Parts: sequence; structure tokens; C-alpha cells
Amino acid sequence: MERISHVAVSENNLSLPKMTEKDGCFQTGYNRDNCPVRITSGLLEFQVYLRCIRNKFQEGNNRDRAEHVQFSSKALIEILKQEVKDPNKIVFPSPTANIHLLAKLESQNDWQKVMTMQLILSNFEDFLQFTLRAVRKA
Repeated sequence: MERISHVAVSENNLSLPKMTEKDGCFQTGYNRDNCPVRITSGLLEFQVYLRCIRNKFQEGNNRDRAEHVQFSSKALIEILKQEVKDPNKIVFPSPTANIHLLAKLESQNDWQKVMTMQLILSNFEDFLQFTLRAVRKA
């Protein structure tokens, strides 16, 4: 899977949100001001990717699950926004860039879409694990 992930990333030029030490969300160097901003901004960045996954499924259980994940992450964003001391620091993705990215992702062939979905979900899971650890720390 690691090799496939690199192929999917290189083919799509995906810029999926990741946590780094400078974000202040790790156990060492936790920063109460920066971490909620980074988590909120990252979850906002993931919205277009989650929308792409939701759009892949026309109906049924997978569509329902994808909608639930997207809805739940939006609810988490709203909760975390309340924890941010300076809301002006939250980075909102450009709507124009999101439209272009969504069109690019949806124009992929079926194999690329499957690999991209796996990559997105894997990175989203990692991001949420860091988020959970950071929220417990707060």
C-alpha cells in the first residue's frame, strides 16, 4: 500500500493535511493556541476530499457512511472553532481551488479514484488520530 500511496500522491499532486511538530499538537510541545487552529484548518481542508468520496457513491450504505463522515467532521469543525482564541488564524480553503480540485479528482479513471479514496481515507484517519490525542491533551 505504501508504494501505491506514493503513486497516487504523485499522480494527483494531493496536498492532504498533515500534522507536524510546528502545529503544536504533539505531546511534546503542545500549544493550546496553535493546535485548535491547525486541527480546524486541517478538517476544513479535508472537506473537499470527503465530498469527492461522497460523490463517488450514488446511493446505498457507502453513500450514507460517506455523508455521515462528512457531516460529523463538519460538526467537529464547529465545536473546535469555539476553542480557537483568534478565529482569524483559521485557514479556509479557497472555494475556487476546491472546485478545480474536485473536478480534477472526479475526472480520474476508476483505478485512480479507488487509489485516491484509499489514500484520502488513510490520511484522514491519521489526522483524526492526532486530533484525538491533542484534544485529550487540551
